[in-house]
Amino acid sequence: MRISLTTPMQEVGTLSAALGSIPVAIGTPPVKISGIATHTKELQAGDLFVALSGARYSGNDFVAEALSRGAVAVLTEQELPPLGGNYWVLRVKNIERALLLAAGMRRRLTKARVVAVSGSTGKTTVKEIIASLLLKAGTVRKSEGNFNSTVGMPLSLLQMEDADYFVLEVGINHAGEMEPLAKMLAPELAVLTNVGSAHIGHFADAKELLQEKLKLSVGQRGEDIFLLADSIPHDACLGVHSRMMRVGAGEGADFQLKNIINGKKGVCADLWHGERSITGLKWHIPGSIGMSCLAIGGAVGILFGLSDEAVRSGLLQAAQHSPRMKMLQIAGMHVIDDTYNASPEAMVTALETLAYLSKGACAAVLGDMGELGMLADTLHDAVGECAAHSGISELFTYGNYSEVMAKGALRGGMPPQRVHAFPFGGEQELVAELLRVVPRGATVLFKASRKTALERVIEALGREL
Repeated sequence: MRISLTTPMQEVGTLSAALGSIPVAIGTPPVKISGIATHTKELQAGDLFVALSGARYSGNDFVAEALSRGAVAVLTEQELPPLGGNYWVLRVKNIERALLLAAGMRRRLTKARVVAVSGSTGKTTVKEIIASLLLKAGTVRKSEGNFNSTVGMPLSLLQMEDADYFVLEVGINHAGEMEPLAKMLAPELAVLTNVGSAHIGHFADAKELLQEKLKLSVGQRGEDIFLLADSIPHDACLGVHSRMMRVGAGEGADFQLKNIINGKKGVCADLWHGERSITGLKWHIPGSIGMSCLAIGGAVGILFGLSDEAVRSGLLQAAQHSPRMKMLQIAGMHVIDDTYNASPEAMVTALETLAYLSKGACAAVLGDMGELGMLADTLHDAVGECAAHSGISELFTYGNYSEVMAKGALRGGMPPQRVHAFPFGGEQELVAELLRVVPRGATVLFKASRKTALERVIEALGREL
């Protein structure tokens, strides 16, 4: 991960003060830092190298390499051994906390209105939608890719040049992570797309996970708005003190979708808020995924005073940047590449979308979902059972939980000859079986968590042409 620093933060004195450190000069280093890098391979000359450490490595082991690549400063929690060169040493007790402090200074220096987006699924897509819509109202800076972690999100903020709006994605994996991020951001608008089972393995139960997500609002004032899915129970939100507004197709939603039409070309719906309605909103992905995008996008457009046409065109432009459901033509098949990420809920909605998009025979290649903890077997089994009821003709499972998902599909009534399980490393065998049993012209969904690297199976399928 690498970012370029904004002008106010490039001075060593300013940056080190923001990080809570006292700069120590080794030799005669320059007084400005151009960027921040967490990996030596991404580092550029003039950067500060962040010496992050993990369970099996120390970031200090890579400092010499960073300096050889042109780093002019090092952020570290440990004492450095003597090294030749000209560079600054910025030593702190906790790197994540230091980056958060620096990002907090950047937040205080800007007059931009801040929008924070979190949720179990759909964060990156919704961030792109909001950024696209707000371009209709002014200048926008957004977090790049999915830089949303306790390190990535502060770094995203540090690289943002001044604008009318900042749109940032916030992702958390463990209890206690959301509150400091939310307090630092203090968003005028917080958006919670949904709360499902993603990362539930790091929490005591679903209730604790939900409460952690709801802390996205802790940095807000009473007049700030917390926009959340109408599926989140009201009684779970008693600790939220900002202005809650709900989006969805339910009768109690403040922004309610009506006249919903799902089909192969996506979803079309009208959005109502009080006496105002925006008709003919469109998103290219049908089903629950697309409906959520329309509801949140339309709501944000209304809240920021955009015209109906600006909301419609903003949604169409955002669709071009969506990482979800990439449509490919490979080996005579219609391939849906949704290998970007996965959770149990995202698997279910992807299978729903597949049913809308398929033009005949359809199949699914489903891989492992990460960070489910003790519920991993149960949730993979449930996804397999859901796949059996989704209308697909063939199911291919891949990874460490391939047999678990396969058993769920069999219990769901899927014929054994239509369920194919493959372990990690079995890409070629999976591709051969897929080509053998799936007819040309069929639509095939590929979905798994990012760490599963299911895109390797798609690449292997392409090599068979």
